[in-house]
Amino acid sequence: MSPVSFTGLATGLDTSSIVAQLVELRRRPVYRLESRREDFQSQLTALATLKTKLLALQEAASRLDTMGEFNALAASSSHENLLTATAGPTAAPGRYEISVESLATARRDVSQGYASPDEVIGAGTVWITANGATTPVLVEEGTTLAQFKDLINERVDGVSASLINDGSGGNGHYLVLRSDTAGTAGDYSINTGGLTGGTPLVLTTTQSAADAQLTVDGIPVTADGNTTSNVISGLTLDLHGASPGTTVTVTVDMDSEEIEASVKGLVDAYNDLFGFIQEQSQPEGDLHGHPTLRSVGSRLENLFNTPLAGGLGNLSMLWEVGISTGEDHQLVWNPEKFRTALENDFSGVRDLFIERPGNTGKSYLVSAAIDDMTDSISGLFKISSDSLNSKILSADKTIERYERGIESYRLNLEARFTAMERMVAQLQAQGNYLSSLNL
Repeated sequence: MSPVSFTGLATGLDTSSIVAQLVELRRRPVYRLESRREDFQSQLTALATLKTKLLALQEAASRLDTMGEFNALAASSSHENLLTATAGPTAAPGRYEISVESLATARRDVSQGYASPDEVIGAGTVWITANGATTPVLVEEGTTLAQFKDLINERVDGVSASLINDGSGGNGHYLVLRSDTAGTAGDYSINTGGLTGGTPLVLTTTQSAADAQLTVDGIPVTADGNTTSNVISGLTLDLHGASPGTTVTVTVDMDSEEIEASVKGLVDAYNDLFGFIQEQSQPEGDLHGHPTLRSVGSRLENLFNTPLAGGLGNLSMLWEVGISTGEDHQLVWNPEKFRTALENDFSGVRDLFIERPGNTGKSYLVSAAIDDMTDSISGLFKISSDSLNSKILSADKTIERYERGIESYRLNLEARFTAMERMVAQLQAQGNYLSSLNL
């Protein structure tokens, strides 16, 4: 049962307000702890943002740390209406003379004409072999041409069925089957001999499956489809039209634009990271004076601004390829200087960034440093986060302990003021009684 409180009825004091103010004074350490806890939480949030930006820099560096990624190639075609090409990482620079003699074709079968798509075709089992698998299609009694089309589309992979109406008004409804893949690999077979009753289904092959025929540098070549990546190593050819005797020149060259975009992406990611570091280094920053912030900044600045040791190329400093240090720890990008360096010394620019036997470039070193700093066991962020989480837990426990003490303090105050009110009330009652005796 809660104690009875007279709340100043006898003394005239606002005891509830007095108790509340005394309790509020006792709670000041709690407010200080809550403020510190909020600071710890803000530091955790800022560290998470710092790590995200650091990983973004690593992602940008990873686009430039291997031979294949740096040796970006682009393929062009002299007759894009006939053929286009895409260069992969294993392609080699060069020129190829190609003639598209014929395109790959997909098998197509057409039925005889029916008066209506609702005409019954019979009952039984139709066997269709496609993509190396034979599928039985059970045709129940009363199945119509339209329903048979749906059965094929639902149950058979590699073959599509459709209905065509020629608009003649007579037997103008046709079932058309098509392979989903051009070339002999997409060929199929269909056996309708198991159907009985209804209007017999008779299919005629109007187009056979055939592979594409090319001539590449004077060599006759068979391609298994109109998109093929096994004719010229590292190149994917997309065939759009055939023109026997027309020579299509495919040229594979270094894609300097892609390389430049990747290097510019590295500079942008670095500047975004250091913009955040500068912001957090200010007195109002959540990570002002934090050792992790200082370590990340100093380690990366050192990597970007010192000479590359032990590289195989002729270049060792980023400023030699148009990346210099500006104000506020930002990098300044000079695309013209980069293009000149790439044109004059491609291998030197490449080896400044990539990792290969005997060479550890800047991009590789940056990625390795970030791996170390973000290690989930012993990295800077793991250590800092664990420390902050420990401080938050300690603050929570201390606040909980203070709150229990404050609650006991409040109950004690209320009990003492209630006892005082009772005593004063008793004295007042005795005084009133004595006064009534007129002694």
